[in-house]
Amino acid sequence: MMANVKIPGMILTELLAGFEIQDPVPAIEIFNIASNSAQITANSAFVALPGIKSNGIDYAIDAVKAGAVAVIYDASDPYTQQRIPLLRKQVDAYWIGIDQLDRANGHIVSRFFGDPGCAMTIVGITGTDGKSSVAHLVTQALTRIDRRCASIGTLGYGIANQLTPDSLTTPDAVSLQSRLYQFQQQRCEYVVMEVSSHALEQFRVNGCDFDIAVLTNLGRDHLDYHGSHEAYAAAKARLFHEFELSGRVVNADDAFGLQLSLSVEQESLYRYSVMSKNLPEAEVRLKSCEITASGQNVCAITPLGEVTAVTALIGRFNVENTLACIATLVALGLDYSQLELAVKDLKPIPGRMEKFSGGRDRASAVVDFAHTEQALRACLAAAREHTAGQLWCVFGCGGDRDQGKRSGMGRAVEELADRVIVTDDNPRNESPEKIVSEILAGMQRPDQACVVHNRQAAIEYALSQAGAEDLVVIAGKGHEQEQIVGNERRPFSDRHVVGRLQQVKHD
Repeated sequence: MMANVKIPGMILTELLAGFEIQDPVPAIEIFNIASNSAQITANSAFVALPGIKSNGIDYAIDAVKAGAVAVIYDASDPYTQQRIPLLRKQVDAYWIGIDQLDRANGHIVSRFFGDPGCAMTIVGITGTDGKSSVAHLVTQALTRIDRRCASIGTLGYGIANQLTPDSLTTPDAVSLQSRLYQFQQQRCEYVVMEVSSHALEQFRVNGCDFDIAVLTNLGRDHLDYHGSHEAYAAAKARLFHEFELSGRVVNADDAFGLQLSLSVEQESLYRYSVMSKNLPEAEVRLKSCEITASGQNVCAITPLGEVTAVTALIGRFNVENTLACIATLVALGLDYSQLELAVKDLKPIPGRMEKFSGGRDRASAVVDFAHTEQALRACLAAAREHTAGQLWCVFGCGGDRDQGKRSGMGRAVEELADRVIVTDDNPRNESPEKIVSEILAGMQRPDQACVVHNRQAAIEYALSQAGAEDLVVIAGKGHEQEQIVGNERRPFSDRHVVGRLQQVKHD
């Protein structure tokens, strides 16, 4: 549970009213709810969820010893069913079985916190790439017109983009609802939330009262978890079909987005399109984009009239992100004057196409989070527009993740960059040499790529060898503050390394 969040107690019979329950429910008061036994306090309810690597029922005894008076378990899980008879004999607690607990859990937890999502307007953003950027832009835009707006996502959680780091894009139901409760107590009007495919598949966001759903795109990612592209797409689509939405914002230039737009309620649909000639009927479409010294100005046609977003963003994909932001603001019901003011000064987020100037004598650098082939191609294509000399790329691939994308990422960098340096990303429990070999397998000329496993050394080498007219892209980790090697999390930041080397204030 989030620190400094004090929740009034709730009678267990009221908390579980309406759910199909196989056991008697006592009219006792509980003061905490958790699915992690380490977060249990006195007079808690412990939710024993089946997981991918472990089963919560195996921690039930620990939870009871820590103060849980009731254990809510999944009555439809075979392993849990086998464990319950013995557990009832081992510890004194109320055992309450609910079928398909994973689906019910978010609703139960939301009720415990007083259904905080109902008191705020919640925007859920899903997609393979761009979730963090669009969330940042929407939060920034709403804050600019004095709307109190919080956000939850890859960069962390907090109000007005003042974020506390977190380990998951979309947290577990208890953490999520406790944060929504805190935002409600702090009088937030809006919450902008990144919604991962994992969270949708695992029903973590059940109980969130989403008002607006946004799809940025659908590429290749997380196939190690979902198993197929179709299953991955189906998980994303849940955000648009399983919640009572007032607006659905869809990238109509994306094949899946276009398909999705045909399956949802048309009255609540807001399509955005960069390639407006192909889709002249899109509600928000690009009219023009002017490249400036600091970024780009994006002029869009909207149902409210033409509006120009003045930004410090670079790259075509940031044109898409800007249009997604504008379409979301329109879906939220802003009037023209509010919209015009909201998008007048949009800035990038740390580690997302963030430019560091090298001054007169050194190459400039761009730090970006791109860690898929699609994102990497977009990143390098955008960087090329700002490169007078050679384009360098320092990148790697994470371990214990989708291995199939590694060759494609190697192929993309070889095709789009002039100089290639392959390094370690977050190798986790995989061999760095194996990861690099799979990246090089996608290249036509792997012998021309430079391999430097030490990431700091790779960045230092690129910036020391690149010319003043060159641009060095450092991709894959972006805003991250650590590198994961084995089970160890080591402090490390691409941004800090570049900033120290450049010794000048970044753009």
